[in-house]
Amino acid sequence: MGLPRQIAALSAGMLFGIKVGFGIATLATITGCILTFMVSRYLLADWVFKRFPDKSLLVHEFLSDSTFVKALIIRILPLGSNFVTNIIAGATRIPFAPYVAGSALGFIPQMVVFTLAGGGIKLASEQQSQLTAVLVVIACLLGLFLWLAKRRQKRASKIKEENM
Repeated sequence: MGLPRQIAALSAGMLFGIKVGFGIATLATITGCILTFMVSRYLLADWVFKRFPDKSLLVHEFLSDSTFVKALIIRILPLGSNFVTNIIAGATRIPFAPYVAGSALGFIPQMVVFTLAGGGIKLASEQQSQLTAVLVVIACLLGLFLWLAKRRQKRASKIKEENM
């Protein structure tokens, strides 16, 4: 809990080799995600809402719909702290299973890269750039999917209202 997943993957790759290190680091990262989420949900929710009301509401509104895909996007493009994200997500009432499943799948690309680095395999900057580009494209496509689904949902609601 609280340890950056990159450090966990790098260390596990060094200590246990690439395959075992990847498994250990990924399991540790997912376990940390679950534990932080649960501690926050059952012990810290009131404190989080009082301390960060605007951010809590924003995260809840964002993640409460299409939780799996949105958690996946957040993890593919790690733009913040996993620890803080898990605390705020746990304090909200978003669904647990889709959040953890999306997070787990989204953790994999970085876990691979940092475990390989810890295991002694160097990725050329060109390969890192290509991987980053692929992940950004995946995140953009997922975002487009969400936008289209939301648009379709609004149209269906509008048609339903007109027919009533």
